[in-house]
Amino acid sequence: MSPDAGGHAALEYWCEASPAQASVTPVAPGLRWLVMPLPMSLNHINLWLLDDTGGTAIVDTGIASEKSREVWRHVFDGPLKGEKITRLIITHAHPDHIGLAGWLAETLGIEVWISKTEWEMGYRMSRDPGPLLEESGMALFTRGGLAPEAIKLAGGRINTRLPVAVLPEHFHRLEDGMTLKVGGRDWRIVVGRGHAPEHCSLWAADGDLFIAGDQVLPKITPNVSLWPSRVEQDPLGAFLASADTIEATVPDSVLVLPSHNLPFHRLHNRLQQLRDHHADRLDEVVEACDTPKTAVELVPVLFKRKLDQRQMGFAMGEALAHLQHAANTGRLTREERGDGGWIFERS
Repeated sequence: MSPDAGGHAALEYWCEASPAQASVTPVAPGLRWLVMPLPMSLNHINLWLLDDTGGTAIVDTGIASEKSREVWRHVFDGPLKGEKITRLIITHAHPDHIGLAGWLAETLGIEVWISKTEWEMGYRMSRDPGPLLEESGMALFTRGGLAPEAIKLAGGRINTRLPVAVLPEHFHRLEDGMTLKVGGRDWRIVVGRGHAPEHCSLWAADGDLFIAGDQVLPKITPNVSLWPSRVEQDPLGAFLASADTIEATVPDSVLVLPSHNLPFHRLHNRLQQLRDHHADRLDEVVEACDTPKTAVELVPVLFKRKLDQRQMGFAMGEALAHLQHAANTGRLTREERGDGGWIFERS
């Protein structure tokens, strides 16, 4: 995820600062906010607790770590003491959102609600991520123009253990446009794409609330990457189309409940900021391709800071996403080298 292109001061924030990590804060009738710590530069994820018939439903989980489990135990022994947990709703299958889904489902005897594509991805990640990481790493770095180093770079990913507990075999399927009744409130599922294949946000007209997940964030832009398993797709095009769909579906008046940073108002303003951000980046990419370029050569154009290996993977994916979209819209041409690397040039 990268810094916002600017202008976020125009948003209206619900509060001035996040509550303390591991705390539970009422936000609206029937909705509470749990701040779960993360062991990375993006040091928290916002989880949401919804009043449900007979108890409380949870939206997203935090990564699979002992620290996350400690926070949940604290919450169950404290703010949620005596409350029955009814179900677990997952926005998408990234580890900070789905990491403890399996543990919570097993510990509490509850079922998971998630889209089919995200469950399939999470299920694979939770069982044997080694081959998945090796395969995706090899393809990512090769396509990006680092074929001679791809084996070494991908090898660093093979031994990475993803912080995702083993998912249960069964789930309840969420689909775009369906209504999910949680307690006395109807939540419409709004699927967004680009950041994840089938990301589920939740909009409640009653209460004017929008649980945005990672699809709309206030101060950073969601990572939009072209991942190797979907090399002919256009994730940036899908992300921009999703922004249009959200704007046409969800009113500007909602309180946006993002997975990172602060709740805010003026959803449509933020969607336009995200469009403007990616338009600027596309212009930068196209201008840089006045001579043939690979994605690895474009990374310094898009990311000015020094990147570690993990960040380099995300940066490479995002560079490829912008290059692919520019090629799909006729602004660039794409050729493949003999070693599998992609070269892009201005049309």
